[in-house]
Amino acid sequence: MSNNPSPTNSAFTYDQATAAAARAGETVVPSFCAMCGPSPGCGIYAFVRDGRFDRVAGMAECPTNRGSVCVKGHAGPQWLYSPDRLTKPLLRRGAKGEGVFWEISWDEALDILADKLKEQKQAYGPESLAILSPARRTYSELLQRFLIAHGSPNYGHSGICALQRIFSFSYTIGGMPSCDYPNAELIVLWGRQPIYSGPAMAPARAFVDAKKRGARIVAVKPSVEPDAGMADEWIPLRPGTDAALALGMLHVVIQENLIDADFVRDWCYGYDALREHIRQYTPEWAETITGVPAGQIEAFARAYATTEKAVIDLGNGVEHAPSSSDAIRAVAILMAVTGHLDRPGCNLLGGPPGGGAAMPRPISLFERYTAEMIDKLVAPEFPKAFQPFIEGTTSAYFRVLESVLTEDPYPVRAVIAPGTQPTVSTRGTKRVIDALKKLDFYTVIDVIRTADMDYADLVIPTTTPYESDHPFEMRGPWLMARNKIVEPLGDFKSITELILELAVRMGYGEDFWHGDATAMQNYQLEPLDLTIDALRAMPTGKFLGGAPPERTFENYARAFSSRSTRLDKGPYLPEGKVALYNTTFAQAGYSPMPVWHDAPESPTATPELLAQYPLMLSDYHTSKTYTASWQRNVPILREICPYPTVHIHPDTAEARGIHDGDWVVVESMYGSIRVKAEFYPGIRPDTVMILHGWWQGCSELGYDDLPLEDGGANVNNLYSVDPDKVYDPLITAMSSQTLVEVRRDEQ
Repeated sequence: MSNNPSPTNSAFTYDQATAAAARAGETVVPSFCAMCGPSPGCGIYAFVRDGRFDRVAGMAECPTNRGSVCVKGHAGPQWLYSPDRLTKPLLRRGAKGEGVFWEISWDEALDILADKLKEQKQAYGPESLAILSPARRTYSELLQRFLIAHGSPNYGHSGICALQRIFSFSYTIGGMPSCDYPNAELIVLWGRQPIYSGPAMAPARAFVDAKKRGARIVAVKPSVEPDAGMADEWIPLRPGTDAALALGMLHVVIQENLIDADFVRDWCYGYDALREHIRQYTPEWAETITGVPAGQIEAFARAYATTEKAVIDLGNGVEHAPSSSDAIRAVAILMAVTGHLDRPGCNLLGGPPGGGAAMPRPISLFERYTAEMIDKLVAPEFPKAFQPFIEGTTSAYFRVLESVLTEDPYPVRAVIAPGTQPTVSTRGTKRVIDALKKLDFYTVIDVIRTADMDYADLVIPTTTPYESDHPFEMRGPWLMARNKIVEPLGDFKSITELILELAVRMGYGEDFWHGDATAMQNYQLEPLDLTIDALRAMPTGKFLGGAPPERTFENYARAFSSRSTRLDKGPYLPEGKVALYNTTFAQAGYSPMPVWHDAPESPTATPELLAQYPLMLSDYHTSKTYTASWQRNVPILREICPYPTVHIHPDTAEARGIHDGDWVVVESMYGSIRVKAEFYPGIRPDTVMILHGWWQGCSELGYDDLPLEDGGANVNNLYSVDPDKVYDPLITAMSSQTLVEVRRDEQ
């Protein structure tokens, strides 16, 4: 018996997996991987021996991964059986930060939480409760349903992931565009990492397939990762300067008249204003900001504008800067004015027109949002005039915690953190810890010991997805039930059951199926004439509807008339055209066209700091082995990447007497961390990059936890949290750029 991952990455069909399990004396359970996100995960076959989850194989029938499984997926059994698993609810009995708890029962924990939330709602109003968002999960909609039933708008979204792109694209071109990889002749990977971010999934396959058939690849990012290593050209911009690069490209395209004049005339609003506005953003100006030579910017802009089938795949890397919305809007405008929208081989809008298959019923309770609720947002992620957005009302994650300290406009009194770790998931760790110490009541809900658990008043463990048979998952038209692989390892239930049972205790049972997870799933599946039991009888799921309608193109009237999710349900684009000049933003007091906002510290924003802090720093959020701020406690993953490292150019390191593998100190104005130097020729010499999320030890290999504050490896200690400098003014994206120095650690 072994918890080691499968030695192969072979795909199985259901019949093959069943036969292999029978030969080995095992049982096999079709289900989903739980080792990254956002959900839904890849389909897997879980092999169980003597009641223990032993190994993983890929599910060939799953359209998400088509039978592939990455190293994280194979590590699932080790994560499930980690000695760091939480197995009993815990109630604080020492001072915050001491990590001293009583063990209590599941029912006691939910009673305590319900009583506290009722007490605070009575004393301070329902808005006194905030829930910090995990990476988007299938249960996220249930969390927001609970907040709506409670009366609070304060769902603390990260401000650095996905919604920032969707918002900025929606209010510029009517929605989030997709990429026609199979037909593109030029593919621009901009702030995007398709290999590490889901190596078993469709984007990685599409990228590799495009490369094989000869598409030209351009990678725009500060350092070379596998995608850039396979690219024909690398545009090595300084971290956080994407907006400057896009504005410089727009200057070239417009000044050289490389536009699609017919599309601009018929489907764009405000071109004359844009043409005058963009004059100031010359390639020479962009070079001073980005570090990319003006000639390379010009050549890149011309190549994109003059290639008929060109696509820009804009990733999460652009969502971490004070000019994030400007970068996204400028890229959207580039797509539009060059005629690269909703045409073969370009960025596509929406899907095929007409009908489509029925979908599961949403459970969001969107219809209950009111102007009064929106007005009570403690820290609007998007301006109140644009709330709720597609996932509901949101407050900015860090600013929710900041309200505890500033009490502006009021202090949040209770915070629930389900599957998220604020001390390592957002900037300003010291400030976050101060907020957690002051917070009236902090509840951690997770499966594994977390970085911030010592500051919790209440800790409630939940099942991993491997120990639960809900919720079902959906990817595109494919739907499959989640099947329980093993029984829960302790006194706990799933997070879905937790929220349902908590809602019943709060008196919200009518809105939560009286605590019944099966009834909830049947409610969702009713439009499909399905029950969860009927879906579960289909071991590899079900494709909804027949063959998809044929893809049509240039559906501009439909795409540019899409309705927003705001209370007034007004259109994203009131003129029915691409918003080169955005009248909606202008009316709300924001810049109608993209502009440049520099990082809090940079060579151009704070040149006076360069003598002491000459290097630009930013961080990665995913890698070949880890997802965000977890999984360092999994032995097979830790063996691959045992130490936190800083990517540093060999010339930069040698100038400081640093050798490859040396322990070094990385220091900014705000703090310092201790990591190993990793020589990395594929990075700008003036830039260093660090993987986000280091704190966790691995007891099975003898690695201790690292300090959360100075002296550990938590990159969030190095960034500014000055509210006047770090936020994008429109979408509250939070800067992850600063100036640092790197020196050998002589200890």
